[in-house]
Amino acid sequence: MCNDRVHDYCFRVYHLSLRCLTCIILILPFLSFRIHAQTFQLGEFEVSSISFDGNDELSTSELAAILQTKETPGFLNKFLYNSISERLGRKNEYLDPVILSEDVARLRQHYEDHGFHDAEIDTSLVFAVESKTVEVEFLINEGYRSLIDTVIYKGIELLPDFAQNEIDRSPAIEKTNPFVKSKVEDEVKRVLLILFNNGYANARFVRDSSFAMRYLSTKNYVVRLAFKLGKRYVFGDITINRELDSLRDDITNEIILDQLNYKHLGIYSQQELKTSERNLNRVGIFDLARIDVKIPPEEENTILVPTEITVRPKDKHELAPEISISDENNNFNLGTGIGYTNRNFLGGARTFSTRLRFRTQTLREFPDFFARNSNSVANVDLTFEMIQPYIFSNKVKGTWSFSFIIEKQKPYLQKIVRNKFGFTDQFAEFTMGFLDWTLEGVALQRNQTFQVDSSDLESLKQLRQLEEQEKRTQFNSIISFTIQRDKSNDIFSPSSGFIHSATFEESGLLPLLLKKAQPDLPFTQFYRVILTGRWYFDVTDSRFSIFGLKLKSGFEDKWGESRSDPVRAIPQTHRFYAGGGGSIRGWNSRDLSATGDPQFGGNVAFEGTMELRTNILQSLRDDFLDKLWTVLFIDFGNVWAEARNLQLQDLAIAGGFGIRYETFFGPFRIDYGFRVYDPAGDLSGRKWITQRKLFGQTFREGIIHFGIGHAF
Repeated sequence: MCNDRVHDYCFRVYHLSLRCLTCIILILPFLSFRIHAQTFQLGEFEVSSISFDGNDELSTSELAAILQTKETPGFLNKFLYNSISERLGRKNEYLDPVILSEDVARLRQHYEDHGFHDAEIDTSLVFAVESKTVEVEFLINEGYRSLIDTVIYKGIELLPDFAQNEIDRSPAIEKTNPFVKSKVEDEVKRVLLILFNNGYANARFVRDSSFAMRYLSTKNYVVRLAFKLGKRYVFGDITINRELDSLRDDITNEIILDQLNYKHLGIYSQQELKTSERNLNRVGIFDLARIDVKIPPEEENTILVPTEITVRPKDKHELAPEISISDENNNFNLGTGIGYTNRNFLGGARTFSTRLRFRTQTLREFPDFFARNSNSVANVDLTFEMIQPYIFSNKVKGTWSFSFIIEKQKPYLQKIVRNKFGFTDQFAEFTMGFLDWTLEGVALQRNQTFQVDSSDLESLKQLRQLEEQEKRTQFNSIISFTIQRDKSNDIFSPSSGFIHSATFEESGLLPLLLKKAQPDLPFTQFYRVILTGRWYFDVTDSRFSIFGLKLKSGFEDKWGESRSDPVRAIPQTHRFYAGGGGSIRGWNSRDLSATGDPQFGGNVAFEGTMELRTNILQSLRDDFLDKLWTVLFIDFGNVWAEARNLQLQDLAIAGGFGIRYETFFGPFRIDYGFRVYDPAGDLSGRKWITQRKLFGQTFREGIIHFGIGHAF
């Protein structure tokens, strides 16, 4: 091993000397060229393109992000920069041989940090004298990529078994993995975090005793990571700072202590501190909640870590008017309302609120929003809600709400009295569970002027169901469970990660049990399943261009006695609908269906969306302009009355583009969608965009959508 180390050292000296010599050889022709050809100055040549050849293992975008040499911008950016404002465009980029040689050195170092010690990098320059441009190509021979032969951990031998097992699970580096310097650093951070969460508050990485050594005999690495554990600490005294809480005597110490995940004399954990602070801020009665920690130095004769909690409560009572803009039900809604909030209602950190809200999608129908024969879409909602942040444990939150709702859709008007109980539980760090039980009574009135095509059997069937439901109030008891795993990196504008969710609903079990006592109770037995996946990818590694993908499917059907009873229909509020700003954007909200009239919805749904979001002015680094994004999208999907109706040729396809502007409450969204494939088509069979006039039909019939937040 000693011989190998000496050889490795000599190899490094030789390799460094060779690198310096190569840089000198690379620069000399440029210097000589500048001296002997005054009419051919390199600094006057714009970089028209930058390309890479031979980079099989490392991506072009990854390598391009390292370079200081940049491609010159296009005409528009040059014009804006030179003629209007430097803040609006980009300056011309010229070839600089010194910067180019530094780029070669940076690329070589980057390859070495990724295990390519034998990588050879050269440049090819193609000059166009007349246009004074140059094409830059980096020629790369990656060579052998070093692997990790062995990973050794030192200093953690006395760890408890459960902590040792945690280190052994999901390491950032493993034997036979390619060597990547950044992943070795990630592994150090991962192990330190495990130590911090298992009582070793002063644990540290001993860099002098650690190494990543490459042997000439194998060209592979032995990685040795050394740590010093120090003392194992426990939580000491918990102090609550009441200076900022002098006006809220109703907020007791117990309310604060109930939200903590750690206890006095419990093993110290950095993660439990973070989650405790998050619990306090999420409870809803504090403007500020902060936990300060003072970890004793190693030399002190104590293992107690004291914590101080500082809270600043919100006002107990709040009365606030509201003006709302939303894209609920996949369409743009304008609304207004007024709300009252009582924080710490009857103690226990409960929040009681009441809201009266009105919203509409058809402002032009004013003031006849709720006239039975109007074609308006509007909603009035009076809701009383209570939130209990602590049920069984601080991981489980409970809600109760009671609502009076008048909902007007084009084919019907329904009045709803709804009582809802909900429970939210955090199963794991990224996984949440939601359990809801809804009891509601629905009185429905059909729009007397609403007509359907007499040849559309599905629509006639649904219209007859509406007529039958008009004669009675339907009672629904719906139990819903949703599990969601969210590993996206941003709540408003994610650039990586995913969100997966599954929802399961059942209706009719409770009324079925009460049937003997209430034999005439009108209800429908049905079940529903919804699966949704969202994925986000940063295709440029710099948040310049984000690719997003969403897939959603849903299925519902009646069961039991309801299955054979045509009068017992699945409630309109629990049907699937397609079209709108959060669905297939070439159609208006609830304006798309493969079977029946789209306003009645369907029992089977499938849809997907692909979006490319580009931060076009990112390079300006301007606090206002770099919040602007452009979006290109393709949507596809539809809804069907029954599963047997589902056909691939019924999938509607929409394309379009949009603009996003980021705000503190999420992006403001404007989208323009047009129909690429319309499964309904027209009498001439013009279903595809290529069969219709581009401006006279396709663009003229396009739809503009407004919204808050991304489409997904």
